[in-house]
Amino acid sequence: MFQLNHKTEITINGIPIQWIPKIELYYPDLPQFPIMYIHAQINNNRLVACPVSVSYEIIQDKCNAKFFVFTNLEPTAEVVDKIKDEIENRIGFSNPINKQTVINCCNDHTEFINILTDLWQYIEKSYGSSIPYGRFYEEMFSIPRFVAAWQPKTGRQSEMRMLYNFMSKFGEEASLPSDWSHLEYYIIPSYTDVINKDYSDFPNFKKLYSAMKKIFELDFSNSITIDDVTFKVMPRAWEKNKEEFIKNVSGKYYSTGQLTETDKYYSEILVDAFNRHPWRAAFFISAFMNIENSDYRTWSKNFFNTFYSNDSKLKGYSEKVIACFLQQGFENEEIIPVDTWIETFYKFPLGISNKSDFFNSFDMLGKLERVIWLASQSNKTNMKNFFDILWCQRYGTIGNSELRGVNPLACSLCSLSANCVGLSKIKNEGVLISNTLKPEEFDTLPSSTLDRISFICLLEDDVPKKIYSYKQRSQEWILNDEFSGYLKTKEDNFPKSLLSKEIITVEEFINNN
Repeated sequence: MFQLNHKTEITINGIPIQWIPKIELYYPDLPQFPIMYIHAQINNNRLVACPVSVSYEIIQDKCNAKFFVFTNLEPTAEVVDKIKDEIENRIGFSNPINKQTVINCCNDHTEFINILTDLWQYIEKSYGSSIPYGRFYEEMFSIPRFVAAWQPKTGRQSEMRMLYNFMSKFGEEASLPSDWSHLEYYIIPSYTDVINKDYSDFPNFKKLYSAMKKIFELDFSNSITIDDVTFKVMPRAWEKNKEEFIKNVSGKYYSTGQLTETDKYYSEILVDAFNRHPWRAAFFISAFMNIENSDYRTWSKNFFNTFYSNDSKLKGYSEKVIACFLQQGFENEEIIPVDTWIETFYKFPLGISNKSDFFNSFDMLGKLERVIWLASQSNKTNMKNFFDILWCQRYGTIGNSELRGVNPLACSLCSLSANCVGLSKIKNEGVLISNTLKPEEFDTLPSSTLDRISFICLLEDDVPKKIYSYKQRSQEWILNDEFSGYLKTKEDNFPKSLLSKEIITVEEFINNN
Protein backbone atom coordinates (compact mmCIF):
# COMPACT_ATOMS: atom_id res chain seq x y z
CA MET A 1 0.00 0.00 0.00
CA PHE A 2 1.21 3.50 -0.84
CA GLN A 3 1.47 5.66 2.28
CA LEU A 4 0.57 9.29 1.60
CA ASN A 5 1.62 10.60 4.99
CA HIS A 6 3.31 13.84 3.93
CA LYS A 7 1.34 16.99 3.28
CA THR A 8 2.14 20.16 1.40
CA GLU A 9 0.43 23.18 -0.11
CA ILE A 10 0.87 24.11 -3.75
CA THR A 11 -0.07 27.60 -4.94
CA ILE A 12 -0.58 28.43 -8.60
CA ASN A 13 -0.86 32.13 -9.30
CA GLY A 14 -2.59 34.05 -12.06
CA ILE A 15 -5.30 31.61 -13.13
CA PRO A 16 -8.19 33.26 -15.03
CA ILE A 17 -11.22 33.38 -12.74
CA GLN A 18 -13.31 31.89 -15.56
CA TRP A 19 -11.40 28.63 -15.09
CA ILE A 20 -12.56 28.07 -11.51
CA PRO A 21 -15.59 25.88 -12.44
CA LYS A 22 -13.32 23.69 -14.59
CA ILE A 23 -10.93 22.80 -11.75
CA GLU A 24 -12.26 19.52 -10.41
CA LEU A 25 -10.92 17.41 -7.57
CA TYR A 26 -14.05 15.24 -7.26
CA TYR A 27 -17.11 14.28 -9.25
CA PRO A 28 -20.27 15.06 -7.20
CA ASP A 29 -21.75 11.55 -7.44
CA LEU A 30 -18.46 9.98 -6.26
CA PRO A 31 -17.37 12.33 -3.46
CA GLN A 32 -14.99 9.77 -1.97
CA PHE A 33 -12.98 9.37 -5.19
CA PRO A 34 -10.36 12.07 -5.93
CA ILE A 35 -9.97 12.45 -9.69
CA MET A 36 -6.92 14.71 -9.97
CA TYR A 37 -4.48 11.83 -10.29
CA ILE A 38 -0.72 12.31 -9.88
CA HIS A 39 1.75 9.46 -10.38
CA ALA A 40 5.22 10.37 -11.62
CA GLN A 41 8.93 9.66 -11.31
CA ILE A 42 11.48 11.92 -9.64
CA ASN A 43 15.14 10.85 -9.38
CA ASN A 44 14.10 7.22 -9.97
CA ASN A 45 11.67 7.43 -7.05
CA ARG A 46 7.96 6.87 -7.44
CA LEU A 47 5.96 10.00 -6.64
CA VAL A 48 2.29 9.62 -5.74
CA ALA A 49 0.32 12.71 -4.77
CA CYS A 50 -3.34 13.34 -4.06
CA PRO A 51 -4.77 16.89 -4.10
CA VAL A 52 -7.70 16.82 -1.66
CA SER A 53 -8.84 20.45 -1.54
CA VAL A 54 -8.40 23.78 -3.28
CA SER A 55 -9.13 27.35 -2.22
CA TYR A 56 -8.94 30.60 -4.15
CA GLU A 57 -7.69 34.12 -3.58
CA ILE A 58 -9.35 36.43 -6.11
CA ILE A 59 -7.28 39.30 -7.51
CA GLN A 60 -9.36 41.21 -10.07
CA ASP A 61 -9.78 38.93 -13.10
CA LYS A 62 -7.27 36.33 -11.89
CA CYS A 63 -7.05 34.02 -8.93
CA ASN A 64 -4.38 32.22 -6.94
CA ALA A 65 -5.33 28.59 -6.34
CA LYS A 66 -3.97 26.88 -3.23
CA PHE A 67 -4.06 23.08 -3.35
CA PHE A 68 -3.75 20.96 -0.20
CA VAL A 69 -1.91 17.79 -1.21
CA PHE A 70 -0.87 14.50 0.39
CA THR A 71 2.16 12.71 -1.01
CA ASN A 72 4.30 9.65 -0.37
CA LEU A 73 7.60 11.58 -0.51
CA GLU A 74 9.03 14.18 1.81
CA PRO A 75 7.98 17.52 0.26
CA THR A 76 11.42 18.85 -0.60
CA ALA A 77 11.65 21.80 -2.97
CA GLU A 78 12.21 19.40 -5.86
CA VAL A 79 9.20 17.28 -4.96
CA VAL A 80 6.99 20.35 -4.52
CA ASP A 81 8.09 21.69 -7.92
CA LYS A 82 7.23 18.37 -9.54
CA ILE A 83 3.79 18.24 -7.92
CA LYS A 84 3.17 21.84 -8.97
CA ASP A 85 4.08 20.99 -12.55
CA GLU A 86 1.70 18.03 -12.50
CA ILE A 87 -1.17 20.13 -11.13
CA GLU A 88 -0.52 22.88 -13.67
CA ASN A 89 -0.89 20.22 -16.36
CA ARG A 90 -4.07 18.79 -14.83
CA ILE A 91 -5.79 22.18 -14.87
CA GLY A 92 -4.38 23.15 -18.28
CA PHE A 93 -2.31 26.04 -16.93
CA SER A 94 0.96 24.62 -18.24
CA ASN A 95 0.25 25.16 -21.94
CA PRO A 96 -2.83 27.38 -22.36
CA ILE A 97 -4.49 28.27 -25.64
CA ASN A 98 -4.96 31.91 -26.62
CA LYS A 99 -6.03 33.80 -29.72
CA GLN A 100 -2.55 33.66 -31.23
CA THR A 101 -2.49 29.89 -30.72
CA VAL A 102 -5.66 29.62 -32.79
CA ILE A 103 -4.17 31.78 -35.54
CA ASN A 104 -1.03 29.64 -35.56
CA CYS A 105 -3.17 26.51 -35.99
CA CYS A 106 -4.46 27.82 -39.33
CA ASN A 107 -1.26 27.52 -41.39
CA ASP A 108 -1.76 31.01 -42.88
CA HIS A 109 -5.17 30.07 -44.35
CA THR A 110 -6.81 33.49 -44.19
CA GLU A 111 -10.37 32.21 -44.47
CA PHE A 112 -9.89 29.91 -41.46
CA ILE A 113 -8.13 32.61 -39.45
CA ASN A 114 -11.04 34.98 -40.05
CA ILE A 115 -13.81 32.69 -38.84
CA LEU A 116 -11.83 31.27 -35.91
CA THR A 117 -10.81 34.72 -34.67
CA ASP A 118 -14.47 35.73 -34.94
CA LEU A 119 -15.35 32.67 -32.86
CA TRP A 120 -12.62 33.48 -30.35
CA GLN A 121 -14.43 36.69 -29.39
CA TYR A 122 -17.28 34.60 -27.98
CA ILE A 123 -14.93 32.22 -26.20
CA GLU A 124 -12.95 35.06 -24.65
CA LYS A 125 -16.09 36.76 -23.37
CA SER A 126 -17.17 33.64 -21.46
CA TYR A 127 -13.89 31.88 -20.68
CA GLY A 128 -11.20 34.56 -20.56
CA SER A 129 -8.23 35.47 -22.72
CA SER A 130 -6.97 31.88 -22.66
CA ILE A 131 -8.44 28.41 -22.20
CA PRO A 132 -6.83 25.36 -20.58
CA TYR A 133 -4.51 22.93 -22.30
CA GLY A 134 -1.93 20.52 -20.96
CA ARG A 135 -1.53 16.92 -19.89
CA PHE A 136 -4.95 16.81 -18.29
CA TYR A 137 -4.46 13.20 -17.15
CA GLU A 138 -1.50 11.03 -16.23
CA GLU A 139 -0.62 8.81 -19.18
CA MET A 140 -1.85 5.44 -17.91
CA PHE A 141 -4.82 6.93 -16.06
CA SER A 142 -5.93 8.52 -19.34
CA ILE A 143 -6.45 5.14 -21.01
CA PRO A 144 -9.25 3.80 -18.76
CA ARG A 145 -10.53 7.38 -18.47
CA PHE A 146 -11.26 7.56 -22.20
CA VAL A 147 -12.28 3.94 -22.64
CA ALA A 148 -14.97 4.80 -20.08
CA ALA A 149 -15.94 7.80 -22.23
CA TRP A 150 -16.82 5.59 -25.20
CA GLN A 151 -20.62 5.75 -25.66
CA PRO A 152 -21.55 6.05 -21.96
CA LYS A 153 -25.23 5.40 -21.25
CA THR A 154 -25.79 8.40 -19.00
CA GLY A 155 -23.00 10.71 -20.07
CA ARG A 156 -20.34 11.78 -17.63
CA GLN A 157 -21.94 10.01 -14.68
CA SER A 158 -21.39 6.67 -16.44
CA GLU A 159 -17.86 7.67 -17.39
CA MET A 160 -16.88 8.48 -13.82
CA ARG A 161 -18.54 5.37 -12.45
CA MET A 162 -16.65 3.16 -14.91
CA LEU A 163 -13.38 4.94 -14.14
CA TYR A 164 -13.96 4.38 -10.42
CA ASN A 165 -14.81 0.73 -11.07
CA PHE A 166 -11.59 0.23 -12.99
CA MET A 167 -9.32 1.99 -10.50
CA SER A 168 -10.86 0.34 -7.44
CA LYS A 169 -10.72 -3.16 -8.94
CA PHE A 170 -7.24 -3.07 -10.45
CA GLY A 171 -5.40 -0.31 -8.59
CA GLU A 172 -3.60 -0.42 -5.26
CA GLU A 173 -5.31 1.68 -2.62
CA ALA A 174 -3.24 4.49 -1.12
CA SER A 175 -3.34 5.16 2.60
CA LEU A 176 -4.20 8.71 3.66
CA PRO A 177 -4.06 10.25 7.17
CA SER A 178 -6.97 9.30 9.41
CA ASP A 179 -8.82 12.59 8.95
CA TRP A 180 -8.96 11.85 5.23
CA SER A 181 -9.41 8.09 5.43
CA HIS A 182 -12.90 8.37 3.91
CA LEU A 183 -11.25 8.99 0.53
CA GLU A 184 -10.46 6.16 -1.88
CA TYR A 185 -7.36 6.83 -3.95
CA TYR A 186 -6.06 4.05 -6.17
CA ILE A 187 -2.76 3.77 -8.01
CA ILE A 188 -2.11 1.81 -11.20
CA PRO A 189 1.26 1.23 -12.91
CA SER A 190 2.91 4.23 -14.53
CA TYR A 191 3.79 4.35 -18.21
CA THR A 192 7.40 3.65 -17.23
CA ASP A 193 6.29 0.56 -15.30
CA VAL A 194 4.40 -0.71 -18.33
CA ILE A 195 7.30 -0.06 -20.71
CA ASN A 196 9.53 -2.03 -18.33
CA LYS A 197 6.85 -4.71 -17.73
CA ASP A 198 7.38 -4.17 -14.02
CA TYR A 199 4.22 -4.83 -12.01
CA SER A 200 5.93 -5.77 -8.75
CA ASP A 201 4.21 -2.96 -6.83
CA PHE A 202 0.82 -3.71 -8.38
CA PRO A 203 -0.35 -7.26 -7.61
CA ASN A 204 -3.94 -6.63 -8.72
CA PHE A 205 -2.89 -5.16 -12.03
CA LYS A 206 -0.35 -7.93 -12.54
CA LYS A 207 -3.18 -10.46 -12.52
CA LEU A 208 -5.13 -8.35 -14.99
CA TYR A 209 -2.05 -8.09 -17.20
CA SER A 210 -1.67 -11.87 -17.27
CA ALA A 211 -5.26 -12.28 -18.45
CA MET A 212 -5.04 -9.48 -21.02
CA LYS A 213 -1.78 -10.74 -22.48
CA LYS A 214 -3.23 -14.20 -23.07
CA ILE A 215 -6.49 -12.91 -24.55
CA PHE A 216 -4.57 -10.49 -26.77
CA GLU A 217 -2.52 -13.38 -28.15
CA LEU A 218 -5.58 -15.61 -28.59
CA ASP A 219 -8.24 -13.28 -29.97
CA PHE A 220 -6.22 -10.55 -31.66
CA SER A 221 -4.96 -13.11 -34.14
CA ASN A 222 -4.87 -11.07 -37.34
CA SER A 223 -2.50 -8.22 -38.10
CA ILE A 224 -2.31 -4.98 -40.03
CA THR A 225 0.87 -3.03 -40.72
CA ILE A 226 0.81 0.77 -40.71
CA ASP A 227 4.06 2.57 -41.59
CA ASP A 228 6.20 -0.40 -40.50
CA VAL A 229 4.30 -0.85 -37.21
CA THR A 230 2.31 -4.08 -37.00
CA PHE A 231 -0.88 -4.09 -34.95
CA LYS A 232 -2.57 -7.28 -33.82
CA VAL A 233 -6.30 -7.06 -34.52
CA MET A 234 -9.39 -9.20 -34.10
CA PRO A 235 -10.75 -11.17 -37.06
CA ARG A 236 -14.18 -10.01 -35.89
CA ALA A 237 -15.47 -7.91 -33.03
CA TRP A 238 -16.76 -9.49 -29.84
CA GLU A 239 -20.45 -9.54 -29.10
CA LYS A 240 -21.74 -6.65 -27.01
CA ASN A 241 -22.81 -8.40 -23.79
CA LYS A 242 -21.03 -10.18 -20.97
CA GLU A 243 -22.87 -13.47 -21.41
CA GLU A 244 -21.48 -13.82 -24.93
CA PHE A 245 -18.03 -12.79 -23.70
CA ILE A 246 -18.06 -15.62 -21.17
CA LYS A 247 -19.35 -18.07 -23.77
CA ASN A 248 -16.99 -17.11 -26.60
CA VAL A 249 -13.90 -15.79 -24.82
CA SER A 250 -13.24 -16.27 -21.11
CA GLY A 251 -15.24 -19.46 -20.64
CA LYS A 252 -14.06 -20.98 -23.90
CA TYR A 253 -10.38 -20.44 -23.22
CA TYR A 254 -10.72 -21.53 -19.60
CA SER A 255 -12.30 -24.80 -20.71
CA THR A 256 -9.36 -25.45 -23.06
CA GLY A 257 -6.80 -24.64 -20.38
CA GLN A 258 -5.53 -21.53 -22.17
CA LEU A 259 -6.73 -19.29 -19.34
CA THR A 260 -6.37 -20.04 -15.65
CA GLU A 261 -9.24 -19.56 -13.25
CA THR A 262 -7.62 -16.30 -12.13
CA ASP A 263 -7.25 -15.15 -15.75
CA LYS A 264 -10.91 -15.90 -16.38
CA TYR A 265 -11.98 -13.99 -13.29
CA TYR A 266 -9.89 -10.91 -14.06
CA SER A 267 -10.93 -10.75 -17.70
CA GLU A 268 -14.58 -10.88 -16.66
CA ILE A 269 -14.28 -8.17 -14.02
CA LEU A 270 -12.55 -6.03 -16.65
CA VAL A 271 -15.75 -6.32 -18.68
CA ASP A 272 -17.75 -5.57 -15.51
CA ALA A 273 -15.67 -2.48 -14.79
CA PHE A 274 -16.63 -0.98 -18.14
CA ASN A 275 -20.36 -1.43 -17.54
CA ARG A 276 -20.36 -5.01 -18.82
CA HIS A 277 -19.58 -4.00 -22.40
CA PRO A 278 -16.93 -6.30 -23.94
CA TRP A 279 -16.03 -3.74 -26.61
CA ARG A 280 -14.75 -1.33 -23.98
CA ALA A 281 -12.71 -4.16 -22.49
CA ALA A 282 -11.30 -4.89 -25.95
CA PHE A 283 -10.44 -1.22 -26.45
CA PHE A 284 -8.55 -1.18 -23.17
CA ILE A 285 -6.72 -4.43 -23.91
CA SER A 286 -5.60 -3.30 -27.37
CA ALA A 287 -4.63 0.20 -26.21
CA PHE A 288 -2.68 -1.20 -23.27
CA MET A 289 -0.96 -4.13 -24.97
CA ASN A 290 0.24 -1.98 -27.85
CA ILE A 291 2.44 0.00 -25.48
CA GLU A 292 4.78 -2.98 -25.77
CA ASN A 293 4.62 -2.67 -29.54
CA SER A 294 4.61 1.06 -30.27
CA ASP A 295 5.54 3.84 -27.85
CA TYR A 296 2.65 6.31 -27.85
CA ARG A 297 5.07 9.12 -27.03
CA THR A 298 6.54 8.77 -30.53
CA TRP A 299 3.30 8.92 -32.54
CA SER A 300 3.40 11.70 -35.12
CA LYS A 301 0.54 13.51 -36.79
CA ASN A 302 1.11 11.69 -40.09
CA PHE A 303 1.33 8.28 -38.43
CA PHE A 304 -1.85 8.86 -36.45
CA ASN A 305 -3.73 10.13 -39.52
CA THR A 306 -2.80 6.94 -41.36
CA PHE A 307 -3.83 4.89 -38.33
CA TYR A 308 -7.14 6.77 -38.17
CA SER A 309 -7.83 6.17 -41.86
CA ASN A 310 -7.52 2.40 -41.29
CA ASP A 311 -10.23 2.34 -38.63
CA SER A 312 -12.40 -0.24 -40.42
CA LYS A 313 -9.50 -2.72 -40.40
CA LEU A 314 -8.63 -2.20 -36.74
CA LYS A 315 -11.11 -4.59 -35.15
CA GLY A 316 -10.86 -4.43 -31.36
CA TYR A 317 -9.57 -0.85 -31.37
CA SER A 318 -11.22 2.53 -30.96
CA GLU A 319 -9.33 5.21 -32.84
CA LYS A 320 -11.36 7.86 -31.00
CA VAL A 321 -10.36 6.48 -27.58
CA ILE A 322 -6.72 6.43 -28.66
CA ALA A 323 -6.98 9.96 -30.03
CA CYS A 324 -8.42 11.20 -26.74
CA PHE A 325 -5.73 9.75 -24.52
CA LEU A 326 -2.93 10.79 -26.88
CA GLN A 327 -4.27 14.33 -26.90
CA GLN A 328 -5.12 14.72 -23.21
CA GLY A 329 -2.95 12.11 -21.48
CA PHE A 330 0.20 12.30 -23.60
CA GLU A 331 -0.31 15.98 -24.52
CA ASN A 332 0.15 15.36 -28.22
CA GLU A 333 -0.88 18.67 -29.76
CA GLU A 334 -1.24 17.17 -33.23
CA ILE A 335 -3.86 14.55 -32.36
CA ILE A 336 -7.58 15.22 -32.58
CA PRO A 337 -10.47 12.91 -31.70
CA VAL A 338 -13.23 13.34 -34.27
CA ASP A 339 -16.73 13.23 -32.81
CA THR A 340 -20.01 14.71 -34.02
CA TRP A 341 -19.05 18.21 -32.92
CA ILE A 342 -15.67 18.19 -34.64
CA GLU A 343 -17.04 16.65 -37.83
CA THR A 344 -19.92 19.10 -38.11
CA PHE A 345 -17.60 22.01 -37.39
CA TYR A 346 -15.11 21.21 -40.13
CA LYS A 347 -17.88 20.37 -42.60
CA PHE A 348 -20.12 23.36 -41.90
CA PRO A 349 -18.35 26.52 -40.62
CA LEU A 350 -14.96 25.54 -42.10
CA GLY A 351 -16.44 24.18 -45.33
CA ILE A 352 -14.07 21.19 -45.46
CA SER A 353 -15.60 18.10 -47.03
CA ASN A 354 -13.54 15.28 -45.54
CA LYS A 355 -11.47 14.30 -42.54
CA SER A 356 -8.19 13.99 -44.43
CA ASP A 357 -8.37 17.54 -45.78
CA PHE A 358 -9.23 18.78 -42.30
CA PHE A 359 -6.21 17.02 -40.79
CA ASN A 360 -3.92 18.45 -43.47
CA SER A 361 -5.24 22.01 -43.28
CA PHE A 362 -4.25 22.72 -39.68
CA ASP A 363 -1.41 22.35 -37.22
CA MET A 364 -1.85 21.73 -33.48
CA LEU A 365 -5.16 19.95 -34.05
CA GLY A 366 -5.23 18.86 -30.42
CA LYS A 367 -5.37 22.48 -29.33
CA LEU A 368 -7.83 23.44 -32.04
CA GLU A 369 -10.12 20.66 -30.83
CA ARG A 370 -10.35 22.29 -27.40
CA VAL A 371 -11.56 25.52 -29.03
CA ILE A 372 -14.12 23.76 -31.23
CA TRP A 373 -15.33 21.52 -28.41
CA LEU A 374 -15.75 24.40 -25.97
CA ALA A 375 -17.68 26.51 -28.48
CA SER A 376 -19.85 23.59 -29.59
CA GLN A 377 -20.71 22.51 -26.05
CA SER A 378 -21.47 26.09 -25.02
CA ASN A 379 -23.77 26.41 -28.01
CA LYS A 380 -25.37 23.03 -27.29
CA THR A 381 -26.26 24.09 -23.74
CA ASN A 382 -27.76 27.37 -25.00
CA MET A 383 -25.32 29.63 -23.20
CA LYS A 384 -26.56 33.14 -23.88
CA ASN A 385 -23.23 34.33 -25.27
CA PHE A 386 -23.16 31.45 -27.79
CA PHE A 387 -26.84 31.36 -28.67
CA ASP A 388 -26.54 33.34 -31.91
CA ILE A 389 -23.71 31.33 -33.46
CA LEU A 390 -23.14 27.85 -34.91
CA TRP A 391 -26.77 27.28 -35.82
CA CYS A 392 -25.54 24.75 -38.36
CA GLN A 393 -24.56 22.37 -35.55
CA ARG A 394 -28.04 22.29 -34.06
CA TYR A 395 -30.80 19.86 -34.95
CA GLY A 396 -33.44 21.49 -37.06
CA THR A 397 -36.48 19.23 -36.97
CA ILE A 398 -38.76 17.50 -34.49
CA GLY A 399 -37.19 14.18 -33.53
CA ASN A 400 -33.63 15.44 -34.04
CA SER A 401 -33.35 13.61 -37.34
CA GLU A 402 -31.54 16.29 -39.32
CA LEU A 403 -28.79 18.73 -38.44
CA ARG A 404 -29.48 22.16 -39.89
CA GLY A 405 -26.15 22.31 -41.64
CA VAL A 406 -25.24 25.27 -43.82
CA ASN A 407 -28.58 26.57 -45.04
CA PRO A 408 -29.80 30.11 -45.73
CA LEU A 409 -32.42 30.14 -42.96
CA ALA A 410 -30.07 29.05 -40.17
CA CYS A 411 -27.15 31.08 -41.49
CA SER A 412 -29.27 34.23 -41.60
CA LEU A 413 -29.48 34.01 -37.79
CA CYS A 414 -25.79 33.27 -37.18
CA SER A 415 -23.44 36.04 -36.10
CA LEU A 416 -20.48 34.23 -37.71
CA SER A 417 -22.00 34.34 -41.19
CA ALA A 418 -19.80 37.20 -42.47
CA ASN A 419 -16.67 35.03 -42.37
CA CYS A 420 -18.20 31.55 -42.52
CA VAL A 421 -16.27 29.48 -45.06
CA GLY A 422 -19.05 26.95 -45.49
CA LEU A 423 -21.58 29.67 -46.21
CA SER A 424 -19.29 31.39 -48.70
CA LYS A 425 -19.19 28.18 -50.74
CA ILE A 426 -22.96 28.15 -51.29
CA LYS A 427 -23.67 31.89 -51.52
CA ASN A 428 -24.44 31.70 -55.25
CA GLU A 429 -26.71 28.67 -55.02
CA GLY A 430 -30.41 29.14 -55.68
CA VAL A 431 -33.27 29.21 -53.17
CA LEU A 432 -36.86 28.87 -54.29
CA ILE A 433 -39.07 31.00 -52.00
CA SER A 434 -42.83 30.59 -51.91
CA ASN A 435 -45.85 31.43 -49.78
CA THR A 436 -48.07 28.88 -51.50
CA LEU A 437 -45.98 25.86 -52.46
CA LYS A 438 -46.59 22.67 -50.46
CA PRO A 439 -44.08 19.84 -49.88
CA GLU A 440 -46.22 17.34 -51.77
CA GLU A 441 -45.95 19.61 -54.81
CA PHE A 442 -42.14 19.64 -54.94
CA ASP A 443 -42.06 16.75 -57.42
CA THR A 444 -44.21 18.73 -59.83
CA LEU A 445 -41.69 21.53 -60.18
CA PRO A 446 -40.28 21.75 -63.71
CA SER A 447 -36.71 20.67 -64.31
CA SER A 448 -35.89 24.21 -65.43
CA THR A 449 -36.60 25.29 -61.84
CA LEU A 450 -35.04 22.31 -60.09
CA ASP A 451 -31.80 22.72 -62.02
CA ARG A 452 -31.39 26.22 -60.58
CA ILE A 453 -32.00 25.55 -56.88
CA SER A 454 -30.38 23.81 -53.92
CA PHE A 455 -32.97 24.85 -51.33
CA ILE A 456 -36.69 25.43 -51.07
CA CYS A 457 -37.87 27.89 -48.43
CA LEU A 458 -41.53 27.95 -47.47
CA LEU A 459 -42.83 31.31 -46.32
CA GLU A 460 -45.73 32.39 -44.17
CA ASP A 461 -46.93 35.90 -45.00
CA ASP A 462 -43.61 36.52 -46.74
CA VAL A 463 -41.62 35.42 -43.65
CA PRO A 464 -39.17 32.48 -44.14
CA LYS A 465 -40.18 29.54 -41.96
CA LYS A 466 -38.95 26.17 -43.29
CA ILE A 467 -35.98 25.05 -45.37
CA TYR A 468 -35.83 21.91 -47.50
CA SER A 469 -32.70 20.61 -49.19
CA TYR A 470 -32.29 17.92 -51.83
CA LYS A 471 -30.63 14.70 -50.74
CA GLN A 472 -28.87 12.98 -53.61
CA ARG A 473 -28.67 9.65 -51.80
CA SER A 474 -32.42 9.30 -51.31
CA GLN A 475 -33.35 11.42 -54.33
CA GLU A 476 -35.84 13.51 -52.37
CA TRP A 477 -36.38 16.86 -50.74
CA ILE A 478 -35.87 16.69 -46.97
CA LEU A 479 -37.03 19.14 -44.33
CA ASN A 480 -33.82 19.95 -42.48
CA ASP A 481 -34.72 23.16 -40.66
CA GLU A 482 -38.04 24.21 -39.21
CA PHE A 483 -36.73 25.47 -35.86
CA SER A 484 -34.77 28.46 -37.18
CA GLY A 485 -37.99 29.79 -38.65
CA TYR A 486 -39.56 30.02 -35.20
CA LEU A 487 -37.34 33.03 -34.54
CA LYS A 488 -38.37 34.84 -37.69
CA THR A 489 -40.95 37.61 -37.33
CA LYS A 490 -42.72 39.99 -39.69
CA GLU A 491 -39.66 42.22 -39.50
CA ASP A 492 -37.81 39.50 -41.43
CA ASN A 493 -40.28 39.37 -44.31
CA PHE A 494 -39.04 39.41 -47.88
CA PRO A 495 -39.68 42.57 -49.92
CA LYS A 496 -41.66 42.32 -53.12
CA SER A 497 -38.47 42.86 -55.12
CA LEU A 498 -37.21 39.45 -53.92
CA LEU A 499 -40.58 37.70 -53.87
CA SER A 500 -41.12 38.55 -57.50
CA LYS A 501 -37.93 36.70 -58.45
CA GLU A 502 -39.17 33.41 -56.91
CA ILE A 503 -35.60 32.11 -57.06
CA ILE A 504 -32.96 34.10 -55.20
CA THR A 505 -29.37 33.36 -54.24
CA VAL A 506 -28.32 32.31 -50.77
CA GLU A 507 -26.42 35.59 -50.55
CA GLU A 508 -29.57 37.58 -51.31
CA PHE A 509 -31.43 35.56 -48.68
CA ILE A 510 -28.79 36.30 -46.03
CA ASN A 511 -28.52 39.98 -46.92
CA ASN A 512 -32.25 40.44 -46.38
CA ASN A 513 -31.78 39.83 -42.64
